[in-house]
Amino acid sequence: MYVPNYVPEPLEVPGNVTLASYLSRVRFIRRVTFLHLAGMIFAAALAFIRWPELGWLPPLASLSLVLAVLDLLRIWLRGQSSEASVSSLALPLILVFAAWSARELVVGKVPVWSALVGVGWSAVYAVACGKDYSFVGGYLLALIPSTIVLAALSIQFHYGGWEAAAALLFNAAYLFYFAYDLASLMARRREEEVLAGVVDLYRDVFNFFGYFVRVLRHWKKHRIWVQPH
Repeated sequence: MYVPNYVPEPLEVPGNVTLASYLSRVRFIRRVTFLHLAGMIFAAALAFIRWPELGWLPPLASLSLVLAVLDLLRIWLRGQSSEASVSSLALPLILVFAAWSARELVVGKVPVWSALVGVGWSAVYAVACGKDYSFVGGYLLALIPSTIVLAALSIQFHYGGWEAAAALLFNAAYLFYFAYDLASLMARRREEEVLAGVVDLYRDVFNFFGYFVRVLRHWKKHRIWVQPH
């Protein structure tokens, strides 16, 4: 008798990275990690230019709209090469709105910059691990040194208790999201779709809502939680 899982199987596309050789998978992980870090550095540099002082809501709303449209695009064109190409072209726009949003949040004493420290250490791990990459190891071995660096910066620049704690918590949360989503997107991306994978790291914040709908549909289809007659 077939007993369905309580949650739906992860989405996959034909020829995805998980089907490639181990070294190819590690190479894909490194390329996505390095390009994501480069994009964050670029956005951090953009954040120093003069932006319209409209508060945090307009840039965050603009960024959310772009990511939501890209999420719908991925659903519509899932598995097609055109989706990866269009998504890659949207990366500069994402970085511009991310830079503007980050500037407004930092002005408002929300230390989102701390994520850059954690991803930087993730890139160090991706190089230092050689052929033995581990998502759990990558998370922990990036979390520990980035926490030490952030604690030292908090002392050096005399951050208040709330801001220091927020920097540490945001870094830990973003590193967890980065490791989890990087592992997940490998089933949805092919080896050559590295830039699209970087875009996924931004737009997958909306996956929670889409995943919730998928779970409900899965329960309805397999009559899970329905009392048998």
